[in-house]
Amino acid sequence: MEGFRGKECEICTGCGRCAPGGGEMRVITRSFLKPERGQGGEPRPGRGAFAAADVGTTTLAMELYDSAGNRMGVFSRPNPQAFFGADVISRIRAGANPLILGQMRSQVRGALEEGLAELCRGGEAAGELWIAANTTMVYLLMGYDPGELGTAPFSASRLESQSLEIGGVPARTLPGISAFVGGDITAGILACGMHRKKEITLLIDLGTNGELALGNGEKILACGTAAGPAFEGWREQGEEGRAFGSDLLGLLARLLREGRMDETGLLADPYFERGIRAGGVRLSQERIRALQTAKAAVAAGIRVLLEEYGITPGQVDQVYLAGGFGYFLDPAAAVATGLLPGSFLGRVRAAGNTALAGAWECGRREEAIREAEEICALVQTRNLARCPRFSQLFIEEMYFRPGP
Repeated sequence: MEGFRGKECEICTGCGRCAPGGGEMRVITRSFLKPERGQGGEPRPGRGAFAAADVGTTTLAMELYDSAGNRMGVFSRPNPQAFFGADVISRIRAGANPLILGQMRSQVRGALEEGLAELCRGGEAAGELWIAANTTMVYLLMGYDPGELGTAPFSASRLESQSLEIGGVPARTLPGISAFVGGDITAGILACGMHRKKEITLLIDLGTNGELALGNGEKILACGTAAGPAFEGWREQGEEGRAFGSDLLGLLARLLREGRMDETGLLADPYFERGIRAGGVRLSQERIRALQTAKAAVAAGIRVLLEEYGITPGQVDQVYLAGGFGYFLDPAAAVATGLLPGSFLGRVRAAGNTALAGAWECGRREEAIREAEEICALVQTRNLARCPRFSQLFIEEMYFRPGP
């Protein structure tokens, strides 16, 4: 795809879309985490190639590996279920209709079959497929009625690892933790090694859904936040450019710094009525509000976990930002807009696709799935919707200002 050819931006974000090759959809399939020495485990004996998949609400990413766990190919595509809604709540509501539920099940299985066919086109056949996905995506993949996930008390009766077959290949999902903290977070914790460390680690996985996990080998707290599609970015009708949540936070930080937006998110004249064009989209007041509420939910969620864990932001040793959002996010912009506490600077690391990395771990070594099950037993979840403190902090975090 050639670079962005839309109207000239009114403020440069340095996104590179005006250069050749710019404007492409960025899907992170690789993880930047490596097994720790002495903790990686040995590859399974007597087995061949295997595949791993991250079935996200918006995007499906897959990789093929040889028997030693070396990557041989990658595949990604939009989740075809997006037709039924951009977020998990929309999918849960759509899944109440058995006919639509069957369609969504067939769609995602068809996408996985397509990925396997593409990855194995070179002649190397996958002997098994490991799937990391949030709880709703697992329910829809299996064809289970997702109704219980969307109604109080928001319980999930099918959190255990599920077995299925995709295109003739045996497949297995990673176990989930709760209705809104799924197997993708189990995979992320596994990939980060949080369950083995003494140091306090915070995993932040922001996409269409936002999940947080805080802790170490003794105790891990986790929660889901209502991030919505704000961090996934937008593509304007008829234009090639796309702005992502990470880009937009950088842009908002600059607007704050230059006085073109105040800390309440209000654009100054002359941008208040028409918005401001940058990175291939027009950033309107409405879009700022969408990002503002998503940012507030995540920042408040982080504060709730820190308070319930009994620590301050300065006591967090390592912060992992998972997925494409984390890879392209400028930590300084995240602090300037209040998404992250200021004391996190210098401790933030882009971890890549930790869901896919956890699925890879389960494919390459026998004991990893047992570790995943132990993680599910270790993690304690918090329902932010039932937390009065979250409501208070959410209002405080609606402001775009540096965190503590």
